[in-house]
Amino acid sequence: MTISEISKKWNERYLEEPGKYNAPVRNILKKYSDRLPRQGLALDIAGGVGVSADYLQRKGLQVLELDVSFQALRLARRKNAQVFQVAADANQLPFDNSKFDIICNFYYFERKLIPLLISRLKPGGLIFFETLTIEMLSLRPEIPSDYLLQLGELKAAFASLEIIYYFEGWINSDHGKRKSIGSLVARNPEISV
Repeated sequence: MTISEISKKWNERYLEEPGKYNAPVRNILKKYSDRLPRQGLALDIAGGVGVSADYLQRKGLQVLELDVSFQALRLARRKNAQVFQVAADANQLPFDNSKFDIICNFYYFERKLIPLLISRLKPGGLIFFETLTIEMLSLRPEIPSDYLLQLGELKAAFASLEIIYYFEGWINSDHGKRKSIGSLVARNPEISV
């Protein structure tokens, strides 16, 4: 699919069922909120209706939310007008060489994006990452396997960072269904000069 087709698909979904994508704040973000800086710059990749972006902004961070759907961003704007928003493809990360104190990437998975995310993390910065694993095919065989983590892949992809939290397995989703996820919080151990 082209970026235009993807954008159209997500815009239609948000128009048809705007409340469906309004999940609560991700558990790992709440659980490790004590590690968030009191100020700094956060990036929310594929932020949808802005749940994570709103949470981070209320914690004192300046937040840049990126999503391919302008309809999602419109809904997010209603939640928190203080969040900066960019309608763009996450694969292009249109921010030159900007560095972030916090990066959130929830339920959007593109393998080639991971090295770029790591490179955009400031020394001491944190990344929060969670998405579905290949085991989801046992419940949802229609999901393209390219969009799913292989077992152990998430931990290996972020091996250059200090892993603070890692989980791989089945959980109950916010919608009351079972899902298999990989979930990680990691810190860039680099020391700034």
